[in-house]
Amino acid sequence: GIFILRALATGSCGSGKISENEEFVVENLKRIDFEDKSFEVTFKVDALNPAITLYYLYFENQKARVTHSSPGIYSAHFAALKLNSEDRILSLDMSQESKNTLPSLPVKAPVKIKKSQALLSYLLGEEDKYKVLNFDTN
Repeated sequence: GIFILRALATGSCGSGKISENEEFVVENLKRIDFEDKSFEVTFKVDALNPAITLYYLYFENQKARVTHSSPGIYSAHFAALKLNSEDRILSLDMSQESKNTLPSLPVKAPVKIKKSQALLSYLLGEEDKYKVLNFDTN
């Protein structure tokens, strides 16, 4: 609850916690789609300050943990968004129905972004910060 209030309080005063400084540069932002409708967003960051920890990526009403896959390369894996699944098991046997996966609820980014943008959350020392990332539209 406190985090939500803090995000709302800072989000309403101009740019809030969006970093205007270039603490790091994100390049090669790419979306890779998989057959199961999940997808991954990858990006490159050269020379990341050791005081910075990359946490989450918000994109298309989802939130995913950022992982460090190889030197300078980071990624976030997003599950296939299931609001209504046709693959539901309906049965009188509760053990069968318990195999149903829960629907994924949309996650709102703490800072308003456009559809062609992702929001990277990170920690600089003790301070939560956000960086808006733009996908190339060409």
